[in-house]
Amino acid sequence: MTFFLHLARRALVTFLGALFAVVVLFVAVEAAEGAALFQGPGAFQDALRVYLYRAAAVAWQTAPAAMLLAASLTATGIRRTREYDAMRALGLGPWRVAVPVLVVAAGVAGGMVLFDDWLAAGASAKADEIKASRGAAVNAWSRWQERKTWFRGRDGKRIYELRGAGPDGSFERVTILEMGPTFRLERRIDAARMAPGAQGDWVLEEVEERRFGEDGRMAIERAARRAYRFDEDPLAFSVRPGWPAQMRREVLAEQVAVRSRLGLPVAEYAIEWHRKLAYPFAAVPAALLALALALRRGRKGFVTASLMEAVGVSLAVYGMQGMAWSLARSGHLPPGAAAWAPDLVLAAAGLWAMRRWG
Repeated sequence: MTFFLHLARRALVTFLGALFAVVVLFVAVEAAEGAALFQGPGAFQDALRVYLYRAAAVAWQTAPAAMLLAASLTATGIRRTREYDAMRALGLGPWRVAVPVLVVAAGVAGGMVLFDDWLAAGASAKADEIKASRGAAVNAWSRWQERKTWFRGRDGKRIYELRGAGPDGSFERVTILEMGPTFRLERRIDAARMAPGAQGDWVLEEVEERRFGEDGRMAIERAARRAYRFDEDPLAFSVRPGWPAQMRREVLAEQVAVRSRLGLPVAEYAIEWHRKLAYPFAAVPAALLALALALRRGRKGFVTASLMEAVGVSLAVYGMQGMAWSLARSGHLPPGAAAWAPDLVLAAAGLWAMRRWG
């Protein structure tokens, strides 16, 4: 038990150190590039919030790579101090090293899942929102990147464009098109915000309504606030715009169900739901493979070899994940299979390597 705790503690400390170094380096580079953006009143507070959000997002993205590097360095450490040679002389195998490190990797993966739901999922979006509010160029980029939701009403008469969704069921920057029997545009409604009102109504704010006559003339009405009734399936307004990666797993599951019932594409949301579990838990088989490489007989080098092996395994992981997710988006693989296939391949490679080289 003492040896187990010793290795687990060493792996955890190494993981935290590697993760901290990567996050600080990334944030420092981004801070240097965006220094000109944060000037004027409230600049320090905004910059602090942006880089804290970015640090959270980067930590989630790089944690599996940091864990496999920690596994490799932990194994390298006991080889350099001859502890591993003493173990083998006593008849103890590589699994006595692997088990405590893999327990730490599993704990890290579980923590990543919780951390994503708690903060990391929306961290990038919040950082971009703050940066957009401080510069027109950034704002234009943010609007161009923004995901929108289009859907056609139940009777085909109205077409809705919904953008940013709020937690209270509201939407930002809404456009509603009303079509005539010949699919001629009869009315267009633009509003800065649309929120649920009383008795099934929708309250639109900063409204600009255009009516188009058959003679080609257009009439414009503007109002600070106006109520409308849209006789659509309530589920239709449960469709949330935004990047799936910036949604919590609970929201993704809801969006998969809603979109399936409405006949909208669900592949991106289903892939992301699985990915939010499969990506963190890739740290476990990746750490196993890194351990097998570090403990193999005849291995030369210590820290340099660990860094090279960690980079190689990381590239293999990201390459497999990118290929699998592309196949899922194109419909050639089910979302669940695409998300978990890289983990299974890594696990098989790690088990084979432990048996072959251990």
